[in-house]
Amino acid sequence: MSRGSLKGGSLHTGGAKTVGTIAREMEKELGRTPIEPEVFKKTHVRKKENESDPNVWVEERAERTFYVAENLDSSVQLTPELSTQIWKEKVVGGTHKGRCYGLGSRNDVRRLQSGLEGIRSSRQAEALDGVQIAAMSDQIAKLTAALAKSERKRVAEQQSMSETIQQIKNK
Repeated sequence: MSRGSLKGGSLHTGGAKTVGTIAREMEKELGRTPIEPEVFKKTHVRKKENESDPNVWVEERAERTFYVAENLDSSVQLTPELSTQIWKEKVVGGTHKGRCYGLGSRNDVRRLQSGLEGIRSSRQAEALDGVQIAAMSDQIAKLTAALAKSERKRVAEQQSMSETIQQIKNK
């Protein structure tokens, strides 16, 4: 299978280091467990000659995947576990042959599933569906505004009719 195919292998900058090793190194640097998009960016952007140089992604698919994840993650504060679940379910569209794109050996699906079964609090569920909730909230706001406008129009028409009826009675 081609490394540039849509499913299967992918290019990365980790060399002989596993994604897990890179994530542990990042954890030491950051003082916290890194979330999936941070690890993904570290392993899919080439090293810069100068700090001012633009990011150079190893492949176009990596860049697209990262920006999808970044847009999802910006709406909520993520735990590493929730980040992994969002990555798996919303960003890369699940597993292929038991693995998720971008997670490397950190993505043992059985471990993810058993470790994440109990994280369905309302706040975490909201984070998983943050994009859908934001879209629905926007739609609710628009519908509420339209309803308020219709109600004002109905009240104005009712007042107009009442005034017309009153004028007819007074004649």
